[in-house]
Amino acid sequence: MKHFIRQITRLASAYRAAEEEVARAFFKKRRTKMEHLRWLKAQGFKEYSAIKPIIDALTVLYPDVDRGIPRRDYAELTEKLADETKHARLVMDLLQEISGAEITPHDLTWLPEDRKLAIVRAKYSKSFARLLHGSVDADSNEIGRKDEQLERAAITLTEGGGGALYRVCSRLNKRGIEGRIARAFHEILRDEVEHKDSGARSLVPLIKNDASYRRAAAIICEISAQRLRMRNEQFGFPLNQDDLANLDRRARNATNP
Repeated sequence: MKHFIRQITRLASAYRAAEEEVARAFFKKRRTKMEHLRWLKAQGFKEYSAIKPIIDALTVLYPDVDRGIPRRDYAELTEKLADETKHARLVMDLLQEISGAEITPHDLTWLPEDRKLAIVRAKYSKSFARLLHGSVDADSNEIGRKDEQLERAAITLTEGGGGALYRVCSRLNKRGIEGRIARAFHEILRDEVEHKDSGARSLVPLIKNDASYRRAAAIICEISAQRLRMRNEQFGFPLNQDDLANLDRRARNATNP
């Protein structure tokens, strides 16, 4: 089984590198304030939209702590809420600082390719995809269901692209707008790397044979390919479709001997 886990880890890492290339393509050129505000509003939406589903889950699960819901799991969820709230605050503070205007959640943007990403996730777990976006009311049966453990773990592994965007932004020039971006995203990076590791750990006991490995790999590939299109749109299409296809192909082939 260790072979399968190594392959899955290699696949996720290859897609993280591909997503980094999309972000780096944007930052290769000097960008205007408006260009930065555009992609930051889209990122702000992604960070802010992660808050409500966790609050809903915590509310639903609270009565069952230590009565079917391990307190360790509940504590980890509270820590994730703190992280996601901080990330949304950091990006929205950054938007406000750069724009010079007050920023509220209504100013954030959910772009079309990000909406498509939610649809791709829903192919593998409609309930989980909807829970992630807070578009349905959480209930303990949906949150705790066991029949989609592999699918949900694979989806979780792709969340945040392994910290790809945060890695690129944290290494930007330390002056001007890019300096402000670098400082904020360096803070987020430290949290997102732990989220990625958590997703990998949850897959370990679920990949038991070639069939489960292939299922997880297929989910990771399809979601991650859409993540590349989502990032490309977020940054104003710095790469063309052929470039994206080549990045996707290279990532998929990362597990080949």
